[in-house]
Amino acid sequence: METSDGIIECKARGIFRNENIKPCVGDMVEITVDSDNIGVIEKICQRKNQLVRPPVANVTQMVVVSAIIEPKLNFSLLNKVVLNGEYNGLRIVICFNKKDLTSPEDRKLITEAFRNTGYKVIFTSVKTEEGIKTLERELEGRISVFCGPSGVGKSSLIKYLLPHRWEDLEIGGLSGKAKRGKHTTRHVELFKTGEKGYLADTPGFGNIDLSNIDQYDLEELFPEFSGLKEDCRFKGCLHINEPECAVKDKVGQIVSEERYSFYKETHLEILNKR
Repeated sequence: METSDGIIECKARGIFRNENIKPCVGDMVEITVDSDNIGVIEKICQRKNQLVRPPVANVTQMVVVSAIIEPKLNFSLLNKVVLNGEYNGLRIVICFNKKDLTSPEDRKLITEAFRNTGYKVIFTSVKTEEGIKTLERELEGRISVFCGPSGVGKSSLIKYLLPHRWEDLEIGGLSGKAKRGKHTTRHVELFKTGEKGYLADTPGFGNIDLSNIDQYDLEELFPEFSGLKEDCRFKGCLHINEPECAVKDKVGQIVSEERYSFYKETHLEILNKR
């Protein structure tokens, strides 16, 4: 537990187990310390938010790490991770790692796909050190989680950013002909970055559950729709089949075709799960 007096080893009171409450990485807590400098968690303060995957509380920012090749970009999965961050009210930074393997044309297409979303898009390379300073600036003063599929270089980025804390970090390559990432991070841990930032590394994953999102609330998770939906002819427009839809009219201009296709795909997925 990090306190104003330094790091203190702590344990939770039994009452938390009785109430089926478990302290979570990122929790703000109140503790008492005995004469042996061992702390006891007396109270878990109200959480601003709590992610299930990864299990971290009070997060302010999600850094969605992906790659364009090695492994090949899964645009749908990338957008689902972003959507999960939006659903939890987090600031979104999209980091495309392995920049040294991409072309300027690749990067332009990706940047265009996220136009008018307000998301910060960064291209990094641990190999050439490009974009690392930009990423460091985005981490300062925020509690961030790194999310994204395995093999895109999350652990390599963390090791570069925090070399003194990750000397023994296991770095995985890509497995098999499919070039899918190997899972290497097996737990969640919070680390200090800069003066006021904190960073958690998280396991790679392949599936995001969208069942908690209502079809009528989905549009709120697409910031590029803001300012357009009010001009739709029908109140409650779902921007799918309705005529005179301002969102559909701006696809390819304000709204990228890739993001709109993902919106329709997600809308259908939500309906099918219901």
